[in-house]
Amino acid sequence: MWYTVVIGALFIAVGEFLRIWAVGYAGASTRARTLGAARDLVTTGPYRYVRNPLYLGNFFLSLGVCLVANVYWLVAVFVIGYFFQYLSIIAVEETYLLESCGPVYQAYRARVPRFIPQFHPYPEPSPHDFSWTRAIKSEKRTLTAIVCVIGLIFARQIVDYKLL
Repeated sequence: MWYTVVIGALFIAVGEFLRIWAVGYAGASTRARTLGAARDLVTTGPYRYVRNPLYLGNFFLSLGVCLVANVYWLVAVFVIGYFFQYLSIIAVEETYLLESCGPVYQAYRARVPRFIPQFHPYPEPSPHDFSWTRAIKSEKRTLTAIVCVIGLIFARQIVDYKLL
């Protein structure tokens, strides 16, 4: 179905745009395996609208891949698995941020939603700046993975089509 490929590609583009926008402000340290690696609390850029823009970007990206692959049952499995995976990660991260940033994070958490972006920005943006260099350097592997996965999906579809 060509329209699921188009819709999926749009989800992938939105997801990757959101990821680039987020890491352009926060840097790659937001994905560090050890807590405390982030520079400090980022409340500007996409973080003014949603607390977890990287995870939201991951959601859109992965949903887009499911649609491009035309594997509809995988969408349900993905959505359930996504929330099981990320809710536990977010709980640990939020505990850390409460301990390290205290009332600053409490105020931010009270005004900015976890997953669904709000239309009005957080009124106290942090002084972090956007850096294309930081964003592209951080997203190099993600962009490579997107190209490889989409390439494999299309190669599989071509092989399946020629074998029919």
